Amino acid sequence: PLAVLVFYNVSGGPFGIEPTIRAAGNFYAILGFLVAPLAFSVPEALVTAELGSAFRDASGGVAWVEEAFGERMGCVCGFLAWVSGATDNAIYPTLFMDYVSSIAGWDEKDFGGWSRFMSVALLTICLGALNFTGLEIVGKSSIVVCIIAMSPFVILGIVAAPKVDPSRWFQLPEAPAEDGGVGLFDDDFQTSPGPLPLMALGGILWRPYLNNLFWNLNSFDSAASFSGETSSASSTYPRGIFIGLVMCILGYMFPLLIAVGATDYDQADWVDGHLGTVAVDIGGKWLGAWTIFAAGISNLALFEAEMSSDAFQLMGMAERGYLPKIFQSRSKFGTPTAGIVFNTLVVVAFCTADFGQLLELLNSVYALSLLLEFAAFVKLRLTHKQLHRPYRIPVPDWASVVIVIPPFLGVTVMFAISNWYVYFFCAGSVAFGLSVFKLSKICKRRGWLNYESKEDTCNQEYDATPDEII
Repeated sequence: PLAVLVFYNVSGGPFGIEPTIRAAGNFYAILGFLVAPLAFSVPEALVTAELGSAFRDASGGVAWVEEAFGERMGCVCGFLAWVSGATDNAIYPTLFMDYVSSIAGWDEKDFGGWSRFMSVALLTICLGALNFTGLEIVGKSSIVVCIIAMSPFVILGIVAAPKVDPSRWFQLPEAPAEDGGVGLFDDDFQTSPGPLPLMALGGILWRPYLNNLFWNLNSFDSAASFSGETSSASSTYPRGIFIGLVMCILGYMFPLLIAVGATDYDQADWVDGHLGTVAVDIGGKWLGAWTIFAAGISNLALFEAEMSSDAFQLMGMAERGYLPKIFQSRSKFGTPTAGIVFNTLVVVAFCTADFGQLLELLNSVYALSLLLEFAAFVKLRLTHKQLHRPYRIPVPDWASVVIVIPPFLGVTVMFAISNWYVYFFCAGSVAFGLSVFKLSKICKRRGWLNYESKEDTCNQEYDATPDEII
């Protein structure tokens, strides 16, 4: 069902929420997962429901931006979305190894350097090979995977219910140390300076706090790739998105309330993978092991979903003439061969980065692509009034601006407090995307590489079924 696919493209479970608690404490972590969906998730879900129903195209937001602003910006949007997707994909093997390290009690000395890199790289290559063979873990088994991923937290809720102390939900951040709380995040990347210093207003470290919330509550626009596979663009499609939205919010809130309400950890204890330790302390080693297993299954599903999405996006961009025709090649299993190989190599290259570093980098480029999609939504509402929209947000055209104001402000604040590495990464990504577009034009004109125009492929039919693509 679409709702489960949305859940897996956005969330996949509460794995990775620990930095929010570490940055802001119990009360503001809970408040963040209640309020931030109104600023980020709801506007994105609404825009995706409307434009996804209007453009039933597997390229998703690329089609919206291209229609609104032309091919150049469509190519840049697609490239930014791919960069964020590839960076996001590097998170899942890394996050899984963080959970294994947490429950095994390994520190950086026990599991760091080359041993960590080789373990994460080997896991990435194995998952890429599974994707190449057309593994349909998210397509046909999405509901089973969803149940497995959330089951330890249902058990945790039952076991921990008598231990929950609601007063812990209202615990404010601990008084910051002399360093302003920077010591809570000992990574030089996360605490490095930017245009503004690392802000710790109200006891909250705003940079990791906002970045973690943004990462956990976005990617609803990925559902646009599935709009053509739904039975009704006016009812089934938007309903699936909105049910998925509710599933994501509940999938975060329930485990969060249980985890902080039934334990009394210090704020600094909430390191990446700490939910596994919480499960051990509340339910014993068997529940901790089950949580790690669930994290592994969830990360596997998230990796395969993202890898498929990124590979097919590269194939879709090749079909639109942005990339060489080689990216249209398929394996005997119907999967995009060049796209999977290329994505796997990129993910392996990111294996040396940790969760916090990857999160900030992918958030930055994804935010840029998201702003382009929101701008396309406003422009299409104001200038393409006759565009057929099977689902239309029930607001007048001028109110389209109001819908995108909350995420625009949130992204602006997130960028304002980012470090210089993020600015360089974004500038380099945009410049490279523009270069790819310009280079494709030169290569087509001079015949250096084999490209295939949209006109040549608009009537092309593929043998792959929707389940194989998913």
